[in-house]
Amino acid sequence: MTTWKKSFALGAAAFLLGSGAAWAAEPAAVGATYAENAANAPMPLPLTEEEVSAQQLADAEYMALLWMRTSAEYRALCYQGYNAALMAIDRAQANPAARSGKPLAIVLDCDETVTDNTRAMAASVAAGSGRFDALWWRATVHEGRSEALPGAADFLNEVVRRGVAIFYVSNRWSEVNYEPTIENLKALGFPSVDAEHVLLMEDRTQSDKQPRFDKIAADYDIVVYMGDNAGDLPLGTKGMNRAARNAAIDAAREEFGTQYIVFPNPAYGAWISAMSKEYMTMTPEAREEFYAKTLTE
Repeated sequence: MTTWKKSFALGAAAFLLGSGAAWAAEPAAVGATYAENAANAPMPLPLTEEEVSAQQLADAEYMALLWMRTSAEYRALCYQGYNAALMAIDRAQANPAARSGKPLAIVLDCDETVTDNTRAMAASVAAGSGRFDALWWRATVHEGRSEALPGAADFLNEVVRRGVAIFYVSNRWSEVNYEPTIENLKALGFPSVDAEHVLLMEDRTQSDKQPRFDKIAADYDIVVYMGDNAGDLPLGTKGMNRAARNAAIDAAREEFGTQYIVFPNPAYGAWISAMSKEYMTMTPEAREEFYAKTLTE
């Protein structure tokens, strides 16, 4: 890593992890102490292409995670999303004649919609790995490391107080993640955390949420859908490329802020594979070319 990248990485890591400790490591590696010990230091092994790729992905994710973890704007958008949902509930309850007559419900994703995983992601990125793969994710879930987004617990408990059902529809894999997910959500003070209301992915080959949406809609009048990914909404975007996803969003433009509420997540999501299905497996050189081309389209 070049000197400027190393300095940036150390500083970003400090912010990401909420500590200035990373800066303390840099002075120890320069000056007289470094000069005295450099001759005795073991020669570092060259990084493999996979390690370079993992660091490159981490570098690309620094600013996204810094924004999510530190900015007032991110907090404001969380509050804005919850407020919009409560206003939608107000409208639905004020005009029952315009509804189906079924009990009211809201449907929402968990991760980066009411649960916050940025601390765990930041630790991975600060260590030089931007690969949030399945094994890493399972370990993170089992550690119960998800925190609550700003205002999430207050919002969810207010929804229940108003007599509206909550359904958590998440693509966490039920077979290995159900129990730790339930424990984590309860620890955060979220209501309606049980088998009826927490609908995780039962089959890893069937990640489309639409069947679960349909199951809920059979018995409830869904006021709003909430999530950080287009796939958290009943828009049929599963497997679409970038142009098709954007077209689906444009076609539903009048529903955003009323029936569909989206939370910002520049760190991960289906938008990445929609840019290129090969993005995560590109060589570092190919990914650099991809960045330059896509950013200047």
